[in-house]
Amino acid sequence: MKIDRIIIGALAIFITAASCKTKNDNNKEIVELALAVALYNPYEKITPTSGTITITGASYTNRAYSPSCTGVTGNTTFDFFRKKIVDNNTKLLINFMGGGACWDGSNCFGNNTTTYFNQLNAVPDLFVKFAFRGIMNETAPANPFKNYDVVFIPYCTGDLHIGHANTVYVNPLTGTNVTISHYGYDNVLSVLKYIQQNYTNVQTVFVTGQSAGGYGAILNYPVVRETIKGINAGAQVSMLSDASNGIVPASGTPGAFFPKLASKWGVEAAQNLPTWVTGIAADYTSNAANNASMNDFFTKVAAFYSGDRLAQYAAIFDSNQRFFYNVMGQINRINGVGAALTYSDSATSDPYDFGRTYSTIFGDSDGTSLSDGTSTSSADFTTCDWSKQAISKMKAVAAARTNYRYYLGPGDVHTITTSDTMFTLSSGGNDFTTWLTNFATGSIPGNVECSDNSGSCVSTNLVNNTVNRNLGQATSDQSYAASRSLYTACGGFAGLGL
Repeated sequence: MKIDRIIIGALAIFITAASCKTKNDNNKEIVELALAVALYNPYEKITPTSGTITITGASYTNRAYSPSCTGVTGNTTFDFFRKKIVDNNTKLLINFMGGGACWDGSNCFGNNTTTYFNQLNAVPDLFVKFAFRGIMNETAPANPFKNYDVVFIPYCTGDLHIGHANTVYVNPLTGTNVTISHYGYDNVLSVLKYIQQNYTNVQTVFVTGQSAGGYGAILNYPVVRETIKGINAGAQVSMLSDASNGIVPASGTPGAFFPKLASKWGVEAAQNLPTWVTGIAADYTSNAANNASMNDFFTKVAAFYSGDRLAQYAAIFDSNQRFFYNVMGQINRINGVGAALTYSDSATSDPYDFGRTYSTIFGDSDGTSLSDGTSTSSADFTTCDWSKQAISKMKAVAAARTNYRYYLGPGDVHTITTSDTMFTLSSGGNDFTTWLTNFATGSIPGNVECSDNSGSCVSTNLVNNTVNRNLGQATSDQSYAASRSLYTACGGFAGLGL
């Protein structure tokens, strides 16, 4: 795993340096200091146990929770992490970790087809320090949250941090039944109990998450918000969902995705939905008449908490979100919706990146193997289809709610807020860090979109792969062969609906 290699490599360098004899005795002290810095972990690991929580605003009285991961090897025990900046800090950043999702035997198992993070207990505790920077980097002067304590919620349940179910799936490799524990909501409640007990003076809370964690941030925002307000009714709470647009097969259509939140992850049976929010009924995800969607959920939550600020960030050609949109389409085909497809765990070699392979049925997680589509694409799981929907749905929420904002970034890199590249990102002439700082702590900024007139949509914020490097723009295998960018493939400004 990449994180292991980083840590092991750093240790190797320090140990090698320490073993070298020099004439300068101070060198040994310097190396020892460097080693101490490298091994220092500002994050305290906390392992919660089963318990109960009372949240008045959510009408929870001694509600039980049992924190857990999915139960596969290397992924059994849920832990979370806390970084304390100062004693009795009144500022708190709550960050939901991403890591895919699992809702079908076709993507819960397989060497090449598993699409969720299922090795939480196999990575070293230092992974939080090394892998998550950006808004969690207290040493970055431009970071608007550098003075905030951090509560980091790892992801090990494959359910967007919202489930409570023991679901039986058929492993397509063996034909056997396997139970996966989707207890993401229990994990969240265990963290909220800790916050109740340890942040009694909290005044300012920023909730965020990346990818699957971004869904966790918005889906759990109501219960997080009610928890904080129960501690301090005057506290300020706001939220940014990073790279979590929820472009999925629509409710009421064959293969609709939102009903899976109920049937696979148990959100309705366990009463995990925020039914106190106007318009979020107990059957919100399963009843097609509710027209459940992420943009609808955003709109309803923003309307209910009209004094709070809610936002979304996305890159215009987000590589991994395009990939997952395609995964949904292929799983539907495997299950008899659309052109028939037989499950396979086989891998395909990347035609441009030597030595790289990816799932034959799902394609490359960087989105390059997906079909481009065109400016007229609609519900066909293509790149242009995904981008058009992401743009139109963010615009729709913004039109409905004045306390909602979006930042549409350039390129195809998936997520931004836990990378130090956030400090140099610009879109449409608008610096991301300045925008985020104003959103979190200043006058609410406007919505931001990339445009080729001011901050190109395809020339920056690029996934580091061969086709992007060679063309110098966000592209795909299909478009690279035609020497064009994805912006051109999708019909430019008008075709994308900018």
